Amino acid sequence: VLTPSADTTLHEYFPENNLGAQVHLNAGTTQNGPRTRGLMAFDVAGALPSGAIVNSVALTLEVVGQPVDGDAPSNFGLHRMLLGWGEGTGSGNPPLLGRPALSGEANWNFRFAETAMAWASPGGLAGVDFAAQFSSDTFVYGINFSPYLFDTTPRLVDDVQLWLDQPGRNFGWMLLSQAENEVFSARRFGSREDPFRAPTLMIDFTPVPEPRVWALGLLASLGWWWRNSRGRI
Repeated sequence: VLTPSADTTLHEYFPENNLGAQVHLNAGTTQNGPRTRGLMAFDVAGALPSGAIVNSVALTLEVVGQPVDGDAPSNFGLHRMLLGWGEGTGSGNPPLLGRPALSGEANWNFRFAETAMAWASPGGLAGVDFAAQFSSDTFVYGINFSPYLFDTTPRLVDDVQLWLDQPGRNFGWMLLSQAENEVFSARRFGSREDPFRAPTLMIDFTPVPEPRVWALGLLASLGWWWRNSRGRI
C-alpha cells in the first residue's frame, strides 16, 4: 500500500500558482467556472521488487470538501500522465490558493515554471500531456459517501506495470472530472500532506525469482545428472 510520492493541483483561476503543499488536491469545475485538475504520482519501482508481475491495482481517495452553494456530482477518471511535472511546495488558504510558482514547479500554464516546458494546452492536453482514455473511473458524490475506490482494470494494471518496468516513464495520473462543463463539480481530495486522508494505492503483485537463483538451480541439476550418468554412456 503506497501513498503518493508527489501530488498537486492545477487551478485555472490561479494559473501562475503552485499548490504542491496543500493538504488537499482539487479536481472538477468550481461554482464560478474555473477548472481544477489533480496530479499524483507513486514510487512503484522503489516499493516493488524488480521484475514483479502486477496482478491488480486499486486507488482510494477521500473527499474532504465540495461546493457549498450548489452540487454537481460527476464521474472522475484517472488519466496516465505522458509527461513530467514538478510538485512544488506552494500552499495558501482561501480565497488565495497556493503561491506564485517557483522555478520547476507545476501550475496551470507550465509543467515546470520558469522554463520552456509549458503544457501543450493550459491545464494539460489530452493525448499529449495525458492519456485521453482514463485507466479507471468512479462516480464521486461528496463527503458523505467518502472514501471512493478506483478499482482495478487492465489499463490501471498496465500503468503500474509500466512504472515498475520503466521508472523513467512514471509521471503518475491526472485526476479529471468527466463533466468539466458543469459548475459545482469540483471536489477536494485529501493529498499526501494530509496525515489521515492521503490517497492510498493498493498493489497486488507476484515476485519473480531472480535469474541467478534459477541459474544456480539449473547448475545443481546438471551436476546431479553428471555425477549419476558417468560410466553409463
